[in-house]
Amino acid sequence: MKRSVEIMEIKKTFFLMFTYLVLCVCAFGCGGPASDQPDLGLVKGVITFDGTPLARATVTFLPDSGRRAIATTDAEGKYELIYIRDTPGCKIGHNKVAITTLTEGEDEVEQEGDDAQVEIKSVKEKIPAKYNTKTELEADVKAGENTFDFNLTGL
Repeated sequence: MKRSVEIMEIKKTFFLMFTYLVLCVCAFGCGGPASDQPDLGLVKGVITFDGTPLARATVTFLPDSGRRAIATTDAEGKYELIYIRDTPGCKIGHNKVAITTLTEGEDEVEQEGDDAQVEIKSVKEKIPAKYNTKTELEADVKAGENTFDFNLTGL
């Protein structure tokens, strides 16, 4: 009888320790790894060229270090930056800003079907290099919401 009581006590102790361990894992282990994503500020604005909204332009914010944020303007020249996938925003701090009307692959030949080739119309950049390849544009992104409107000119 004494042996049976000892076994019951061992089982009870084991059960309590196991339950405590499971609760600790659930409480502390469910947080996941710490995010390596930097602090972001939400960025939106309007791009105009010679007073007219600039549609389908690519807007890129390039921080001094780290991942860039990109957006494409709508028909009204409005944009909202995306940092990565579905995450809106841009790295906080100083950013160079590049705006271009070119898109990747516009000077390439597109393949359709087996051997068919359709040449894509070559498009010249509509805006001066001082706004893209030799950008002079800058923005200081802060925490929270930021609005940066850029009024570009052809001169």
